Amino acid sequence: MTGDALAALDLDPAEGGYLDLGWYDRIAQIVGAWRSLGEVPLARLPDPDTQAAIQRLLCYEARLLDQERLVEWLSLFTQDCAYWIPTDVENRDPAKTVAWEFNDRRRLEERVERLGTGRAYSQAPATRITHLVTNVEMLTGGADRVHVLCNFLIQTNLAGRVSQRSGWNGYLLRQEAAGWRIMIKRVNLFDADLPQDNNSFTL
Repeated sequence: MTGDALAALDLDPAEGGYLDLGWYDRIAQIVGAWRSLGEVPLARLPDPDTQAAIQRLLCYEARLLDQERLVEWLSLFTQDCAYWIPTDVENRDPAKTVAWEFNDRRRLEERVERLGTGRAYSQAPATRITHLVTNVEMLTGGADRVHVLCNFLIQTNLAGRVSQRSGWNGYLLRQEAAGWRIMIKRVNLFDADLPQDNNSFTL
């Protein structure tokens, strides 16, 4: 898959913001393009200022998650966003495959509100988290969009039980008046196809 082919894939929700079946098809194509992407063409690299801004965004997102500042974290997402954690390590059809999570903006807002009550059973006590982000690659996807791929390592401590999670993230970012914002975040767990422990903290 070339950078030009990936840049040609568009992603916009259906009229009214609903995620129709065509939207699922397009997001599956984008993830498939991420998985088969070769070397990023020089012509598709964002300019240095954009690269620096996106690097700051990734670090800022990780810090907000580590500090449980979820309302601020949510502000990094677009109104038509999708947050996807598949249960498999293949690129199966998201409209037909169960996911650990597949949230639109409304579902993310509900989740942040629930965790903010302090009474979410799965997070009592809260998970202590540290996110490490590395191997960041960027690819322009039009005048106002950038695709980002990176690896992650997450160290957690839940009531004294220490564990690690790793994998790669795929992002589609869009430039808005407030800066670069997340349209898609797909969290690809290394062991997504195996039974998971408490993953109710935000990956």
